[in-house]
Amino acid sequence: MLKDNVVRKSCSCGGTMTIHMHTLIYSAKIKITHVPVYTCGVCARYEPLPSIKRELGRLIGELENVIPGRRLSFAERNEWASVLKEVLSAGEFPGGFSELEESIREAAEARIDVLLDVYRLAVELADVKWMEETGTRLAQLAVQSAESAK
Repeated sequence: MLKDNVVRKSCSCGGTMTIHMHTLIYSAKIKITHVPVYTCGVCARYEPLPSIKRELGRLIGELENVIPGRRLSFAERNEWASVLKEVLSAGEFPGGFSELEESIREAAEARIDVLLDVYRLAVELADVKWMEETGTRLAQLAVQSAESAK
């Protein structure tokens, strides 16, 4: 499903960017926690994962009406961010990047299985709204799989 090197990539400065969960502050008043980003250990540059940029942009577009000082978790809105948060918060990975990659792969596959079961139940109940919501969640993981396959 996912190719290797989901957790790291090369930076334009020549350094290595690694994945972690970051807190973004919007307009100096709203915190968006649990945003998966790549960060370079050499130049400190960071960038959101390509697969979450569209959803992050949508969230930022909706923030005009949010009460200042509010804290939002991106992982509550995006399945890929939720999977990464779950895996990264589990602790250290003595096997290094390969163990982390495998843990992410397993967690993503498990989440897809759960969401497919939920979707099947929504179909059986003919709950269109629940089917649409679950389909959107599945698509967020499918987008990551497509991005990683490049």
